Amino acid sequence: MAGIKDVAKRAGVSISTVSYVLSGKRSVSKETKQKVLKAAREMQYSPNAGARMLRGDRTHIIALSAPMYETTDYSNYSVFFLKTAQRARLYHYDVLLLAGDDEEQDLARIVESGLVDGVIMLDVNLRDSRVDLARNASIPFVSIGDPGDTDSVNAVDTDFARMGRQAIDRLADAGHKKALFVGGKKLDYDRESNFLVRLREGLFSEAQRRKIDVTMTYQPDGDMAGIQHEMESELAEDPDITAVVSQAGLVALGNLTTALGRMDYQIPRDISVISVGIGGDTSTLSTPVDSMPLLPELVCQRGVDIMMDVLAGKQQRSGTLELMSPRYFDRGSVAAPRKR
Repeated sequence: MAGIKDVAKRAGVSISTVSYVLSGKRSVSKETKQKVLKAAREMQYSPNAGARMLRGDRTHIIALSAPMYETTDYSNYSVFFLKTAQRARLYHYDVLLLAGDDEEQDLARIVESGLVDGVIMLDVNLRDSRVDLARNASIPFVSIGDPGDTDSVNAVDTDFARMGRQAIDRLADAGHKKALFVGGKKLDYDRESNFLVRLREGLFSEAQRRKIDVTMTYQPDGDMAGIQHEMESELAEDPDITAVVSQAGLVALGNLTTALGRMDYQIPRDISVISVGIGGDTSTLSTPVDSMPLLPELVCQRGVDIMMDVLAGKQQRSGTLELMSPRYFDRGSVAAPRKR
């Protein structure tokens, strides 16, 4: 098996130069880098991850732990992958994506192997089992999402409880007394997806404080027909509802506004609509909707920055939670309730 000395000899450089090229610790000319990498490929040389770990060397790879569920919205999720990878590249780090049915087992294996310098967690649940893995790991974990327990991780998230409160405050200030909350998928609440649960808690606690009567339904399965049936049922049961807060995805939200139009509800004259906690630009819908969206660029950038600070010894390995304030985009879909 070829060693680093063999690679250095074939490339015509020193052993330390080969080490600098493969670790990224120092800047090396493009020509020299190409020679070293060519020699390493030809000799099928790969530095042993375990040996690097024992020496305290960096692999310059972070694992992105991204479990997939049957309810996963890939259009939302993929943006988090991209923003994490883009930020990591600024630090000359690569990202190893771990996703799939056996993602947690793969994560445990990768952590034990020493192949990565740290782990960033996505789609975090309350009481997330990956926090238990972090507790005994030799490498740092950063959670993009509040797991409820930060003893073993650092976490960053949008303040979803505050987002729910702000949606209610917006409606209360406009004079609304009854609202419908269209949440996410029921299965995601059952697994305690942290951002769904926290937003719901914030919304209902503020509704109680502001004396707004809120009815909740889950995002219907299916397409336009399912959404229309749900809206017709809810508004027939309580015709005094004058506002909808929706956490259904962007496509479902578009179907929702279309369904309301078919029912002769004009937004915002007859009913106000606010979108919360989803990805995408609600200004592109045929009826633009006020929104407080997910913030993948901000939370992913900050998550990577925290990881790099920990690896550089500038921040403690665990125990912190940073919550970013939601942003409200006014698209003109909220107005005072119409007198009937």
